Amino acid sequence: MQSQPPSLGPGFEVEDVIEIAERRKWWLAGGALGGLLLGFALYLLLPPVYTARTTILVEPQEVPQDFVRSTVTLEVEERLHTLRERVTSYANLNELVDRVGAERLDPSGRLSREALMGRISRRLEVDIARNLSRRANVFELSFTADDPQVAADTVREIASLFVAENVKDRSRQATATAQFLDRELERLRREVGERETEIRQFKEERMGALPGELDTNLRSLDRLNFELTANLEGQEAVAQRIALLRRQLASDAAGGGQLARTLEELRSRLIETRIVYTDEHPNVKRLQTEVTRLEREIAAGGDASPGAALTPAGRALQADIQQAQLTLGTRQREEVRLREAIQKLQKRVESTPQVESQFTDLTRDYDRLLESYHGLLAKKLEASLALNLEQAQKGERFKVLRPARPPKSPSWPDIRLLLAGGLAAGLGVVGFLIGLTEFRNPAFRSVKRLTRTLGLPVVASIPRIDDERIFDTPPPDGVDRRLVVFTAPESAPAEQYRGFVPLFLERKDTRVILVTSAARGDGKTLTCLNLASSVACDLNRRVLVIDADLRRPSTHRLLRKPRGRGLSDVLRHAASLEECVLQTDIPNLSLLPAGPSARNPLALLTDESFFKLVDQARRSYDAVFIDAPPLLPVVDARILKQMADMILFVVRADATPRDAVVRVLHELKDAAGVIFNQVSAGSYRRYYYDDAYSRYAYGEPASDYEGPEDSDA
Repeated sequence: MQSQPPSLGPGFEVEDVIEIAERRKWWLAGGALGGLLLGFALYLLLPPVYTARTTILVEPQEVPQDFVRSTVTLEVEERLHTLRERVTSYANLNELVDRVGAERLDPSGRLSREALMGRISRRLEVDIARNLSRRANVFELSFTADDPQVAADTVREIASLFVAENVKDRSRQATATAQFLDRELERLRREVGERETEIRQFKEERMGALPGELDTNLRSLDRLNFELTANLEGQEAVAQRIALLRRQLASDAAGGGQLARTLEELRSRLIETRIVYTDEHPNVKRLQTEVTRLEREIAAGGDASPGAALTPAGRALQADIQQAQLTLGTRQREEVRLREAIQKLQKRVESTPQVESQFTDLTRDYDRLLESYHGLLAKKLEASLALNLEQAQKGERFKVLRPARPPKSPSWPDIRLLLAGGLAAGLGVVGFLIGLTEFRNPAFRSVKRLTRTLGLPVVASIPRIDDERIFDTPPPDGVDRRLVVFTAPESAPAEQYRGFVPLFLERKDTRVILVTSAARGDGKTLTCLNLASSVACDLNRRVLVIDADLRRPSTHRLLRKPRGRGLSDVLRHAASLEECVLQTDIPNLSLLPAGPSARNPLALLTDESFFKLVDQARRSYDAVFIDAPPLLPVVDARILKQMADMILFVVRADATPRDAVVRVLHELKDAAGVIFNQVSAGSYRRYYYDDAYSRYAYGEPASDYEGPEDSDA
């Protein structure tokens, strides 16, 4: 079996739809006519209604936008949606009903006031998109009522409401914008004041460490370091002078005691150590302890007081030493002060980057707020101007361009719309019914669809046989008149059956041809006999037809032969092949009927005798046609196909289910082709020309001939 070609969607193409439309053309014609009649009936029955219209011009503001910019920035189309909701509010519609009159709007008096207002809202239309694209911005209001004067009065009142609501809406938006900007401006003013207070407190708390004071702090730090260096140098000079004076004093007081000299040495070393270290250093503390101890010993009389043995010159030296010590103490205190100042400045310099970052954050937020404040202040001034513009009614306005007038003709019913709608509805209903019918009866109806789905060549496409048009003269009574290859050899069905001849001649080794179908009633027996007649009559070959359908045989009825002895007798060895074969009225065509009924046909068909019979027939005849049972009900054909050189599959148009055909051919993978049987006249004309080679033109057949006992023929 050839591979199935790709299909479009669920297997349908445009040509399939056209074929269905041609086949169901009377359905479509009836649906179209019914739809038109329905539309015309509705036109006569529906009560007339009238639609009044008025056109409103949207005038731009009188003051140019470059001077005063309006705060109402919505496009006209967007604002009209809002205005429509405002106009159709409960209060406005209630007032509208009072102005026009409830008895005029509802002459029957059956509607409540709320229902009447709902009807007004539904019947009001605002045509926006069609007119706003023009050079002048205009829109149209329309209202539909049963009375033309009521429609005109109502749409006139609605236009007045649109004009008034537009003024209120613009003034409301301008006022709301100005009030909002006032509130936001006051909020920003408070935030700016709070940020200014934070910046001032920040400066006060970090005075001296601000980013702008960094250069001053660095210069002060350099000056203090210079003063500290000078102070240390001065201390060293004073300490050296004290040491020198003490040496002189020691030389002058040669007669002094040993303790006094030791005390003077310790005092000199203490002064030198203090120049290098602070008073908390261990060396300084140790020397201070030794000096204190020696002073107590000398005071206790351990040694002569230095002053007791001093000369006048020595006492003068001692006074100079005391004065130098006072100077040294002063410089040491100055050193402490300088170091504290340097440390403080260093901390300020080190904290300057962090302070600068914090100060930058504060000033950045402050600058942003200040910029927003100035921008909002400018917008507030513009909003105030826009508010004054709207209050003076110099902004955009609505003006009635074409007043509403009572319509002279009804707007509904519209004969054109009703006819078009009825036509569409009728075709839609018929299309649904056609689709439902096609879905419930999923059979093949066109050659192209059959070929595309199965992937097999269509050997012959047999139209339905119309007895009244196919025979010029009455056919002979020896065979069924549907054996058209013999009874009407010039007819179109006969020509289609002859489509098998080229395939038979192409396969020279073909002797045994099996003809079967998917289900009962597809016409396999009639097809088998017509194909056999074509080979026998047209090719002048000796042909044997074996009726292997032992369950429901029918070949003998089509050939007008008695059932008598046949295949079942040969297989039971009750008779020979020669004794059971019947000569028919068709030249070169012989028949081996099914014979008497068998209780177990499958046992006979699988017997070795049947294989021998087929071999004997193959040797005795030029072609052997086996009429096999359908594949779906029984398994006989699956056994018989093993003996055949060629298998032909019969599909009945508009009858054989597609899924059944596809399922069977998946099992019957070696089929040589398909015989498309009983094709409708419309489908046949789509694929074959009606010319000199066709005996007659096909129309819809009056009836399909099928004998009461030959449903499968």
